Amino acid sequence: MTAKLWPQQQAERIIQAFPDAETYLLQTGFGPSGHPHMGTVGEVVRTHFVAMALAELGKKSVIQVFSDDMDGLRKVPVNIDTPWLTEHLGKPVSAIPDPYGCCASFSAHMNKELCEMLDATGIPYRFVSAAEEYKKGTYNEVLRLALARIEQILNIILPTLREENREGWFPIMPVCAQCGRVNTTRVLSYDAETATVEYSCTEELKGAVGCGHRGVQPVGDGHSKFGWKADWGARWAVFGVHYEMYGKDLIESAKLSKQIVRVLGGRPPVDMFYEMFLDETGRKISKSVGKGLTVENFTRWGTRESLHYLMFKNPRQQKKLSTDTVIQYMDEVLKMTPADPEYRYIYFAGDRPALPIVYSDLINIVSAVDVTDIPVLREFITDVYGPETEKHWDYVQELLEKAINYYTDFILPQRSFPVLTAQENELVDKFLAMIAREKDAEAIQNQTYTIAKEAGVAPRDFFRLLYQVMLGKPSGPRVGTFVAQMGAERIAEIIRRHRASAQ
Repeated sequence: MTAKLWPQQQAERIIQAFPDAETYLLQTGFGPSGHPHMGTVGEVVRTHFVAMALAELGKKSVIQVFSDDMDGLRKVPVNIDTPWLTEHLGKPVSAIPDPYGCCASFSAHMNKELCEMLDATGIPYRFVSAAEEYKKGTYNEVLRLALARIEQILNIILPTLREENREGWFPIMPVCAQCGRVNTTRVLSYDAETATVEYSCTEELKGAVGCGHRGVQPVGDGHSKFGWKADWGARWAVFGVHYEMYGKDLIESAKLSKQIVRVLGGRPPVDMFYEMFLDETGRKISKSVGKGLTVENFTRWGTRESLHYLMFKNPRQQKKLSTDTVIQYMDEVLKMTPADPEYRYIYFAGDRPALPIVYSDLINIVSAVDVTDIPVLREFITDVYGPETEKHWDYVQELLEKAINYYTDFILPQRSFPVLTAQENELVDKFLAMIAREKDAEAIQNQTYTIAKEAGVAPRDFFRLLYQVMLGKPSGPRVGTFVAQMGAERIAEIIRRHRASAQ
């Protein structure tokens, strides 16, 4: 019996927990205090896999993408060069001007970027703005209930806070009627019957300084919001969320939120945590810093399906995102067949043609011939790989364009062709003579080892030399396979040209 894939396991958990639901609400969250990144979109892609698994079991679902755009801006992202943003620290990001001047607010710009990225995936979703929901009264009842049950909430949260942060902590954060800040207000008293709070805007938080105003105002209709420790559980209660996944760093917050949602009259959703994406230095990707790959530059080099596979494969395993990641996942999805159980999830937007070529082959060809002109490459590729590549040229060209981008961005700036010593020239000449005789890939591979050993040269050094004269870099594909595919005459011409350019 074939083991169930993780989305199928999650779908069964959801149905078991909520057997009577007609339509399952699957939620993902986004904090628009900076540009969205791959991890943001990845959570939606992964949630879509679960929606697909539910559909396979005959169940309907909706993916709700929730933007926390009532959150106060705590710091200016380093990748946004707008010094005047410091004047707005502590204000809800939905009440701060767009630093790029094209949208209604800071968060509207980030929300727009996220929606554009999600639209590119083809995944159906429902976008929800926290600011809009608070302002139109969606949260009014649960805010009133929170005031009525404030002691229960405090008993859950206060033990988790540092002792110096416990005094004055309150789950509801008023928006100052005078300066508009939310991070600098402090609740002085509350009235559960009238659902109002007395507050002062006298706090200071990471550069945000209160204006000193003091007043009384209702908690509903956008005059306040839940603080983070209570907001997640409140959201689950308000919308009746059935499923949500989240990063490993939020495990403890999720535990608290499951208690909060019960206090507020709701039920905890089925949940799943996933491991974090790391940048090339091994640090967690941050939307405020903007390090690591993003969906924009990932899809400059890789197809949408390679991104899907990156999100699908081992969600509980940390993944370091580097330029090599693109090649790895591109090759894997191009080798995938409809018989593979993951195929329907990865290619949910449509099948792909079966090809005798993978992404790394295209990169090696572009590197070897040192040409980025597509008509020239088309003739070369169809000659080497046969009629299937010509038959499906539109798709091959899509792959080729991304391979050219990869070559231009990462290989070309670092490539170099060495001036060979007399001994190295002799070894390369022996290699050229050998490939003129041998046609079989395995024989070429073995004879290459033999040439190195007979000359008293370490095979790895000889292979590095061959990669350098063929591709301009110290590593590459299996030499025997590459030569057999390209043909001895083409390889000889490539080496001749690269030798000449190094003189």
